[in-house]
Amino acid sequence: MALFEKQLNDVLGILIVIRKMKESPAYSFIKERVELEFERLEREKITPWAFFLTDKGVRLTDFFGKQVGYIGGCLEFEGSPREYFWNGFIQPFLNDIVSRNFFATEDFCRKKGLDWRLPLEETSFLLKAGINKVFNKMSVIDQRLRGKGYPNSVPRYNPERKVASYEAFLDQRLTAVVALQPVARKTLNIFYEEHKFWFWFIGIVIAVAGVLLKIFG
Repeated sequence: MALFEKQLNDVLGILIVIRKMKESPAYSFIKERVELEFERLEREKITPWAFFLTDKGVRLTDFFGKQVGYIGGCLEFEGSPREYFWNGFIQPFLNDIVSRNFFATEDFCRKKGLDWRLPLEETSFLLKAGINKVFNKMSVIDQRLRGKGYPNSVPRYNPERKVASYEAFLDQRLTAVVALQPVARKTLNIFYEEHKFWFWFIGIVIAVAGVLLKIFG
């Protein structure tokens, strides 16, 4: 396994363990939605590039609806095709996924009466994981195409800077989304979730007081 891929898996594993220590009620819904987004993106917009050197070639529609095509067999995966693959084609799709999923989480929390802070942080976490996997998949395809079917014959491109750039972008977007949230009155559900310990404690105290009253009253 390539060093970058191993580091990626190690980091994601640690993050998942940390995240599981505290999950919001919305987490499983957010996770399902975000993962489906990236699965669709990989299937429809990234995997087709693997056929670049074949007779089939590559025929795709970019984010703005423009048809993109490369005739297979007569080109090498260098120059403008490779530049477009890494810098231009995928970024608008990723930006759209980020914006839509933050909005979807806000909308979900509003409809369900949930506190939005932790779900928004979870959305950012899941988006980071998805973007990591996207660039890792692109790196695999890139190496295979440059090696013309012999991936080990060329060094693997490390998209670490691109990943770091998107993670910084997500941190900025999360900060902005949180700052723009309206200050609303807390619902009873939110108040309970934030103070459940005291609800339990007071209930226990009342129960014990009732028992003592019966014994000594």
